[in-house]
Amino acid sequence: MGYGPPAAPADSRSQEQGKTKGNRRISCVPPQYWYVSLTLNVTSRIRNDSMSAIGETRVLPEELASARAQRSMAVPMGLEIYSLRGEAEKDLPATLALIRKLGFTEVEGGDFYGHSAAEFRKILDSNGLNLTSMMAAYDRLSRDINAVAGDAHTLGADYVVCSTVPHKKKLTAEDCDRAIESLNRFGQNLAKAGLRCCYHIHGIEFGKSADGTLFDTLAKGTNPNFANFEMDIFWIVFAYQDPVKLLHQYPGRFPLMHIKDIRKGTVLGGSPGDVLEEASVPLGTGLVNIPAALRAARETGVRHYYIEDEAVDAAQQLSESLRYLESVRL
Repeated sequence: MGYGPPAAPADSRSQEQGKTKGNRRISCVPPQYWYVSLTLNVTSRIRNDSMSAIGETRVLPEELASARAQRSMAVPMGLEIYSLRGEAEKDLPATLALIRKLGFTEVEGGDFYGHSAAEFRKILDSNGLNLTSMMAAYDRLSRDINAVAGDAHTLGADYVVCSTVPHKKKLTAEDCDRAIESLNRFGQNLAKAGLRCCYHIHGIEFGKSADGTLFDTLAKGTNPNFANFEMDIFWIVFAYQDPVKLLHQYPGRFPLMHIKDIRKGTVLGGSPGDVLEEASVPLGTGLVNIPAALRAARETGVRHYYIEDEAVDAAQQLSESLRYLESVRL
């Protein structure tokens, strides 16, 4: 069953990831400028919070440069905290302080790194960070959606993102049918709690179906009043799809976006689980046409943008990505 266009959104303000050492694989388990929810305030004081677990107590020159860079970005960015998962596992307060020093005021996340939701919120608040989107595992959404909603409210999130749906190596039409039922149900229950539901696209959704692709089936079957999508432009390109075309084909269905770039020479297609984390590179250095994707996103209703860098050395790459975004003109 298909649905009409989504209702106008109200004003708004991970699954646990697999980890191995060495060359780790990326885990896919877990109009105008949209300044309303994407503001990066770089005029406030940059604090010298202790960074003992990360190794520096001073504000580094590259941190200052990247913070200044965000003042002129056409589409200011939030950050997916998973980008700094290694640092967060060691010292969450220091990591969130680093994120703020880089100029971010908005984040997305799902792992609490050993803290309660209330403790996590206090650390966010102490660093002037707003968590606008919370990732959640499908199993947890199925098992205890009220607890998920409670955590989202505690953190101040507007969106809850289902990080994946059950499937084997490839998503099937039967998997899609079950996902449609689940996502509509999740969305209806979350809407009762004043939250919005999205599903994170990982590139497995573009096998053929009677509707065109399995994603077309998902988009047709989910009610946009209750369930929409988070686009990850890395995985869209990995699946031989065009983010610009998809955004224009489904305007309003992608309120959230992960901004990522994919290393030149990466073999596209196949299983996302086989992609090494090193395939995630600084924005503007890889295969993705970042300006075109951002332009289309702005034109089609994307409301929240999050840089995500899954490389082991993401902390070093983020400053380069921010400086690149300073040069982008839409």
